[in-house]
Amino acid sequence: MNYEALHELAFLKRDDILKNQTGINFQKFSNRLGEIEQDPFIGFIGEDFESEEVKVLFLGKSNAESAPEHHEIDRQINSALQIFKNSQNNYRTYANKYLNAMPRWNIMRFVNEFRNQTGLKLNQIAYANIVPWRYKGSPNNVTYEAGFKYFTNKFIDAIKPNLIIPLGSNLETIIKKYLHIENEIHISNGINRTGRDRRIAEEGWQTISEAVDDYVVMKDNFIKKRKVNEK
Repeated sequence: MNYEALHELAFLKRDDILKNQTGINFQKFSNRLGEIEQDPFIGFIGEDFESEEVKVLFLGKSNAESAPEHHEIDRQINSALQIFKNSQNNYRTYANKYLNAMPRWNIMRFVNEFRNQTGLKLNQIAYANIVPWRYKGSPNNVTYEAGFKYFTNKFIDAIKPNLIIPLGSNLETIIKKYLHIENEIHISNGINRTGRDRRIAEEGWQTISEAVDDYVVMKDNFIKKRKVNEK
């Protein structure tokens, strides 16, 4: 795990790095929480992620606008980010605050169903968004491209997953277009999301099942290779 690279990502300032990007609609970015909206969400990496044979990264579109009932926990996450910025040894402080917030998010029902079917715990996975700031609706391609350029490619290179599960139908197309990483990574088909993530529709169940199948096949292959190498 390259914590030095993660530490560098913590210093990204939204408007400073995006101001010269043609096609960025700044009206779509949230400003509800004031100045801290300039700081990125640099992703969650479970404490046991590195030791997993199949390292799973759930990759969403962007952080949604903060609802009033979530303002306090979002401020706590930002405070933990400042602690991490003071020292790259403090990433776990940030991750723990992120972990406390995750059960409040509707999107986690998709992640949790995948975990239920695979036996994975939250401390064994990673989670991030392509656009690491709060955004209203789905980003356009220019914003996705900027997200990959300044954050996502560097984040993925730092944690080196070997399975990416996109949280959004057809999001795998965006990932394959802008992902520039030398490591071999399998990208599942995007998990279908509906109704503000308040439920899992039939297409959602199907795409979760497909992602689980990808995970099982990869894990079986890793186990077979390990056994061959041990002989």
